[in-house]
Amino acid sequence: MLSIFYSLPSLSNTKNMNRIIKIILHLFYWMVFCLFGGAVSFHLTEGLDFVMQNIVPFVYNLGWAMVQFYLFYFFFYRLIEKQRYIFYFILSVLVSLAVGFVLVSLYPLFFNVDLNFVIEEYLPSIAGSFIIAQTGSLLRGFIRWFEDIQHKQEMEKVLMRNELDMLNAQLNPHFLFNTLNNIDSLIRSNPDKASESLITLSEIMRYMLYEAKKPRVSLKGEIAHYQNIIRLQLLRLKDPSKVEVKVEVEKDVDVAPLLFLPFLENAFKYAVLDTPDAKIEIEWKSDENKIEFRCSNPYLKDDLAAKAKTGGIGLSNLKRRLELLYKEKYTLEIQDRNSYFSVQLIIEP
Repeated sequence: MLSIFYSLPSLSNTKNMNRIIKIILHLFYWMVFCLFGGAVSFHLTEGLDFVMQNIVPFVYNLGWAMVQFYLFYFFFYRLIEKQRYIFYFILSVLVSLAVGFVLVSLYPLFFNVDLNFVIEEYLPSIAGSFIIAQTGSLLRGFIRWFEDIQHKQEMEKVLMRNELDMLNAQLNPHFLFNTLNNIDSLIRSNPDKASESLITLSEIMRYMLYEAKKPRVSLKGEIAHYQNIIRLQLLRLKDPSKVEVKVEVEKDVDVAPLLFLPFLENAFKYAVLDTPDAKIEIEWKSDENKIEFRCSNPYLKDDLAAKAKTGGIGLSNLKRRLELLYKEKYTLEIQDRNSYFSVQLIIEP
């Protein structure tokens, strides 16, 4: 069969590094915030006992700042991602006004202070709330920008390596050798079938040479390519009804090339179809919102090679490719039950 497996850096290492960078940025921000608050407290008091004199108000303000910061960091920044800038600005002002008024109004309850409840008492808290909110969104935007740069760099490496693999090994020699042998046996017994199989093989090679090198291809064209591969695989089966293929494509969408191929390879490589009810089941469904792929096949429970198919470099690299191409837009479920290996992959194109 065709092969797109390649070696890539560990996804967990990259995620761990990003997590460490995020923690450092957050710690640095709050360290600066605390130093700034300490400097203000030192300026407003006499002597070096400013910490003890202002520790309670400082903790109060720190708690308010963290709530405001992470409210915008986790939630309101999504408005910027959706390019709803005017709504974001209006919401920032309204939330800052509300938080500032509540913050100052609660001061007499927690601290022994008298307030005149005039606008001058509220302005510093309102302004501070607005600034802290924007720094939360700013830090989130910086982290997203940094992640996007990393993602683009990794995508470029994947595409370059994928193209190199396609140029160096267009067809797996075993698949090509077996297919040619099957066609050779048909030349005398069924010349029409042999001619049809040669045309199918040429279609597969044409797709690999021209279409598979593109970053995105038509789902219908991709499925037609897989159907050609399945058609040639059926030549070596005594009972073609042992393979059941269902296609329900409501709307054609674009998809990364050769994404489902490793699962098809494993299905035909390890399938054991000796029993009457044993069969390979392959299914594609799609609409404008998602693509669903399912594949299942029986195998020998004691076959060590079959047991190894659920792990190894191939599957880990495929998961890596999915993570790069469809980050947070896919689900992959792999099950091994009762000598049946099944895969379900759902993608949001």
